[in-house]
Amino acid sequence: DEDEDGEEFEEGDVEREKEEANREEKELRPTMQPTGYGMSSAIHALPTILSLVLLSLYLLGDLHWNIPHYRALWMASLLSPLGTYCRWKLSKFNHAPNPLSRCQRQRRRRRHPHPQTPPPPPPPRWFPLGTFLANLSGSIVSAAIAALLTSPSFSSHPSSTTAVLRALSLGFAGGLSTVSTFASEVVALSEGHYPPHEMNAFGYWIMTVGVCCLVGLGVFCTLVQVV
Repeated sequence: DEDEDGEEFEEGDVEREKEEANREEKELRPTMQPTGYGMSSAIHALPTILSLVLLSLYLLGDLHWNIPHYRALWMASLLSPLGTYCRWKLSKFNHAPNPLSRCQRQRRRRRHPHPQTPPPPPPPRWFPLGTFLANLSGSIVSAAIAALLTSPSFSSHPSSTTAVLRALSLGFAGGLSTVSTFASEVVALSEGHYPPHEMNAFGYWIMTVGVCCLVGLGVFCTLVQVV
């Protein structure tokens, strides 16, 4: 009995010490700040500050000096987040699972007859479909706008319309398409994430560059002849 009382007493002391330590931590938490907290916040805010400064300069060049190039730049600055958002939405298709065939589903039911045991997830798609669609859409938009701007019949339009089209090409299409993600995905495929390694990377590279160039050229030639 004495041993049991001693164990209960020790357990009670340990619990009280834990409660006191938690209470002291909560009291000190508002006053505790990591070293370099202010510097880290300033570094994180620096891109936003630079973007606002550039946007102000572009607006000043358009409104004060009436330069159409600056008008296209500040419009592109506002449209680029929209293109980036669309690319982010399309990136969800990069790792979508491949649809299973009927035989594969039946085979999985035989291996996992009990509903309590979830079947293993299917392997990820080796082809980054989202990035491919983003680059293809950006190529189509850029080719269509280039065809409109080079058309002789478009020269009579006001400069504001030209600035809007250039902003769409530079901002929206530029934010929608991506070279860095495409290059990193080619490297990831070539390093053996999805076998066969070299063929997957080469096929993805050829399909992206070839399809985007051919489709963009087709859109450009068609619109030039029509417009």
